[in-house]
Amino acid sequence: MTYLSQELYTTITNNVPVVCVDVIPVRQRDGEWEIGTIIRGTGSQAGKAAILGGRVWHNETIPQAIQRHMQDGLSIGRFEFFSGNNVTRPFYVQQYLHQDSAKPPLGFDPSKHAIALTYMIELLDIPIAKDEANEFIWLNKASVPAESGYNQQVLMRAAFEFLES
Repeated sequence: MTYLSQELYTTITNNVPVVCVDVIPVRQRDGEWEIGTIIRGTGSQAGKAAILGGRVWHNETIPQAIQRHMQDGLSIGRFEFFSGNNVTRPFYVQQYLHQDSAKPPLGFDPSKHAIALTYMIELLDIPIAKDEANEFIWLNKASVPAESGYNQQVLMRAAFEFLES
């Protein structure tokens, strides 16, 4: 993988959107759908529920990027794409603006303008929060927060609409 200097990365993010992946773990428990989120432990969104994810590195495939983010944030080594999702078929495409004025349905990312391919997955390991994730939690439809990190409550609600359709 190619790493960029902070100076070059800042130049790039100030001028072009960055490609990212967002990952929503899903499960069914007692007949009810749940989605997995993290409570951020770092940055401007610390303390808020958020979807795990981040940028795709140069020469990294989408499954590799998902795997890296899952390993870095939740110690997850194994996952499967959820029914109907695969590497060429994201569940959702979200745009994050690098502006305080970004309002839902747009996402807000104070560090960059990003286009995120959002995938739903099934976890094959038990999540253990680490790095940017203080905690991993399962949410049902009724527990989706009115506001979340990065305006991602939009993605959370969209996931439940998809799961219940």
